[in-house]
Amino acid sequence: MSVIAVDSGGTFSDCVVLDGDGRITIAKAPSTPADFSVGVVNSVAAAARLRDAELEELLAGADVFAHGTTAATNALLTRTGERVGLITTKGHEDALIIGRTIQKAAGLTTEELTNLARLEKADPLVPRQWIRGVTERIDYKGATVVPLDLQEARGAVAELVDAGVQAIAICLLWSFINPAHEQAVERMIEADFPHISVTASHAVAPVIKEYERGATTMLNAYLSGATDRHISALERRLAESGFKRTPLIMQSSGGVTSSTKAKGHAVRLVSSGPAGGLIGAAAMGHALGFPNIITTDVGGTSFDVGLVVDGQPLVNSRPVFDKYHTVLPIADVASIGAGGGSIAWIEPATGQLKVGPRSAGAVPGPACYGNGGEDPTVTDANVVLGRIDAGSFMGGEQPLDRDLAEQVIRDRLCDRLGLSVPEAAMGMIEIVDARMADLVRRETIGRGYDPREFALFAFGGAGPLHVAAYGADVGVRTIVVPAFASVFSAFGIAGSDVVTVRQASDPMIAPLDLPRLNDLYATLDETALNDLESDGVSRDDAALHREIELRYRGQVHEVRVPVPVGTLTEDDLRSIMSEFEVRYTRLYGKGTTYGQAGIEARTYVVRGVGRLATPSLEPEALGPPDPSAARVGEREVFFREAGGSIATAVYRWEDLRPGHALQGPAVIEAATTSVLIHPGQTARADGLGNLVLEAM
Repeated sequence: MSVIAVDSGGTFSDCVVLDGDGRITIAKAPSTPADFSVGVVNSVAAAARLRDAELEELLAGADVFAHGTTAATNALLTRTGERVGLITTKGHEDALIIGRTIQKAAGLTTEELTNLARLEKADPLVPRQWIRGVTERIDYKGATVVPLDLQEARGAVAELVDAGVQAIAICLLWSFINPAHEQAVERMIEADFPHISVTASHAVAPVIKEYERGATTMLNAYLSGATDRHISALERRLAESGFKRTPLIMQSSGGVTSSTKAKGHAVRLVSSGPAGGLIGAAAMGHALGFPNIITTDVGGTSFDVGLVVDGQPLVNSRPVFDKYHTVLPIADVASIGAGGGSIAWIEPATGQLKVGPRSAGAVPGPACYGNGGEDPTVTDANVVLGRIDAGSFMGGEQPLDRDLAEQVIRDRLCDRLGLSVPEAAMGMIEIVDARMADLVRRETIGRGYDPREFALFAFGGAGPLHVAAYGADVGVRTIVVPAFASVFSAFGIAGSDVVTVRQASDPMIAPLDLPRLNDLYATLDETALNDLESDGVSRDDAALHREIELRYRGQVHEVRVPVPVGTLTEDDLRSIMSEFEVRYTRLYGKGTTYGQAGIEARTYVVRGVGRLATPSLEPEALGPPDPSAARVGEREVFFREAGGSIATAVYRWEDLRPGHALQGPAVIEAATTSVLIHPGQTARADGLGNLVLEAM
């Protein structure tokens, strides 16, 4: 079994190749924003060269090609999606424009929230002039109150097409209970306007909450054009290069699906890459005996944090994209603009040094890349401080210019701050490390979890350089830097299962109607199994996981609780209600439960998982602790706790063997990343080639 996985990021496309015999090859290539499929295939070509093989040979022999894409994310960030028109129930045309009060604060950092004068709702993805209401009404029980005026709908769509829309979103009231009217409008558009892309809410988000359902439908219509074009380009390029099967695409929910089924469902792909890292960490944690994990991914443009609790990645059932709340469950990963390419700048009003969120990206990149970058970045600071060896970056294939790094820091920062180049560079690192630690605290302590009870995994190209600082800051006891840290999201994608998520809403008040509940889950189970079968997974190889969203009556937010698979009993319902109170207390604190209010069930979820036969890794036995055979020299590295630059041992990661133990200060260099071990810190290599650091 041979698997190729590529995670396409903002700066690099990361490739992992796994063979059935356990051989692993990793490679990187610069991302190509104009056509991301080029960078994806270039990364595979780089892996082929490392294996002394041709690109066509490697792809032709692959059983699986899995891809994590940023196409949807980039289209949203750059506002380059389709021109979308919206068809909704007459009288509700302004629902998405009005939004919710909390939309102004949705997805913002604590720092951003303090600037009250700049809190604004999201810029509408669908302008008001492209929204049309049609005569129809279905009530909350699914009964038709007002028949659909299809001729009126046809005229409304014609007006939108004449106005130049490329896609149409349909979101009618209570369509998740009875989709008949939406289906009629959808069929009409497909027959009369076949060149127009259509997204209907009953197919994308068949759940209660009108605003969130509408936002999800609108986002999907807005993003699917760019995403579909990227997937089609990738399919063509892979086929031309020798791949003979259907590629798999990583979904935000934490599993792959066929490229064919991914088309038209762009909103499911917005957090595609970060989900791969979370899934990979859960699998690695199972092998290492860590059920609770904090995942931290430091790339070129962002810092991503996720949690694995009791062996399962946490899920966000109401994710926010560009201030829009949606209703598609995704692997819960929070992000800030902090990475190797983050730009340092001086705030004009205060004269204070800031880092990020703006990034130098892949083009032009940090100044030390020598591609015209004129702003000081975190990577430039690491080069100046000796933490990155300018001559061995990317295995020596992309040497860096230390002089350029020093020059931009001196010219842009030092004169105004009154600091030396090393002091300014160290200030940049400390600021970005503190921002990372703050996000980790928010995602652990802010959710009721104690970070001391978690192992912290650090990956991404820059994660291993920074984790010793932000890990110690938040108080974790164990830090794991995976063997393939710089491409760990791609590694997670390579080992991901085929996943489908099915939801339905049917509000009930406890005590819940047991036959009705069993019928709901039976329908969702069957739909999920059919989805998996269409992706080549037999029912014998499929597993189902159920959840239910519960809340106290009168409240706004729900809490997800697991539900047993199979026919539910009254005992099961009592256990579900008990678990709801446990989880509610964890979220909101002791004494906050209030059973007298009554409990309401709103939405029911089934996650179908089909296990792919991907290669497994076998740990090696631990050997002697002496790492001297892997030492390649030493260099001066700046540490604040040492008062400046000190002689620091340098080790080659590829030469470390299971059982080797190191004492800081030290730098461990691999072809695509470096691990920094601070004075007073220790690290050891485990049986899978990971580095396990004990926090300071």
